[in-house]
Amino acid sequence: MLYFAVPTVTLLIIMGLAASCAVLALLLYFDSRGNHRAIRRILAVAIPVWALGLAVAVLPSAPQPDPSIPSGTFNWIPFMAHRERALGVEMLANLGLFAPLTLMLAFAWRRYSVLKSTALVLGISLCVETTQLLLRNNRASDITDIITNTTGGFLAAVAGWALLSVARSRRTLAIAAAPAALLQR
Repeated sequence: MLYFAVPTVTLLIIMGLAASCAVLALLLYFDSRGNHRAIRRILAVAIPVWALGLAVAVLPSAPQPDPSIPSGTFNWIPFMAHRERALGVEMLANLGLFAPLTLMLAFAWRRYSVLKSTALVLGISLCVETTQLLLRNNRASDITDIITNTTGGFLAAVAGWALLSVARSRRTLAIAAAPAALLQR
């Protein structure tokens, strides 16, 4: 049984964010060089590693059930557990859980769509919560998780679109300026 105490979860979140930033920096670097082959190779490793991290984070049993939501039920009242006790770390983790995926999808799909990425995050989040409900593994199935996962995925999708737009417009400007620089020599 894999279950991490809060300090370990915090450490894993920090490590995940650091790894995500490193992957994003590599993707931006190779995109600025127009090296799509390197981008595909990075994504071929990074997306499955992210999916494995997701499975480790959400599928194992919790040693103690969530006291606010009985096991085998689904909480349809948004943010109910957050009103009863402080769950700031969990909320931040849910907001950031799908951010790496939607940022990577910005580089993976030829026609990137914020709506398509957000819909994918919503679908995966629904599957995760349904799986937790059906497994009855002392995990709380909660509409709040779906809301925060989707919101975080949407925000990261917008950020990915903006980053890619800026990076590609800079590359276009650099390519357009290159012949002018050659003529000045």
